[in-house]
Amino acid sequence: MSLAVMSALSLICLDAAATARAPLPAPPTEATMAAASVAMAAATAQTESAAPETTLETTAPETTKVDAEPAPLPEAQDLAVEGVAGDPLVFAEESDKAVADKLIAYIENIDTLQGDFTQVAPSGAVSEGKFYLRRPGLLRFEYEPPQPLLIVANGGMVYVHDDALDTTDSYPVGKTPLKFLLGKKIDRDDAKIVAVDRGVDNVAVTFASEDEETEGDLTLIASAPDLVLRRWIVRDLQGGITVVTLDNIVAGKRLANRLFAAPEAGGRFLDR
Repeated sequence: MSLAVMSALSLICLDAAATARAPLPAPPTEATMAAASVAMAAATAQTESAAPETTLETTAPETTKVDAEPAPLPEAQDLAVEGVAGDPLVFAEESDKAVADKLIAYIENIDTLQGDFTQVAPSGAVSEGKFYLRRPGLLRFEYEPPQPLLIVANGGMVYVHDDALDTTDSYPVGKTPLKFLLGKKIDRDDAKIVAVDRGVDNVAVTFASEDEETEGDLTLIASAPDLVLRRWIVRDLQGGITVVTLDNIVAGKRLANRLFAAPEAGGRFLDR
């Protein structure tokens, strides 16, 4: 499998290279989460300075590398705690369980989302594209050139198509933390809540699976108090962190069945 495909699998919560069942690393520390945030900001700034402002439809972004050594990290800040020091945190008076329940209820009630995404891989490489989500079970990621990848989740499987190699690989959703986002309901017996963090205008909940076959964990970050999914973080079994930020989000719009056709199926895939 190509390195490009493996990078894509990090995005959608897969780590096909992690065949050894090592114990899951400890949850991300504030410093680790802040490093990912700094990497995201640095990558955005570097991309903006390298080319004039364009739309995703007209100009393909270039893959960018972020320095391996991040800038000094602000104290007491991570991806979930953003804003001016001293500002009140959302849901500050509510328990972690109550905050997690709010986010879970929001996720379970999502019908459709679509918009743009920016991915920062563990290596610092930046990719962009468009995403389409229809719950339960359906997801599509279209990468902008030069990344030759298309990712589709459907029927309990994730399909990764590499246009350059003309290959398609598939993997069970249930073996990835992506199941927490795509399942009709979040299985409370399986989903272990590792951490709940509050920011001045967002909240983050980190999920890990009780099933040892699930590879890695997933942090979902939503704006608050009006919850809208804004970002997720995937941490693989080796501790690598992939950050996916969502922009220009449109909720509730009808999405065509053809968007979720398995790449090798062609033509009509769903009959609904």
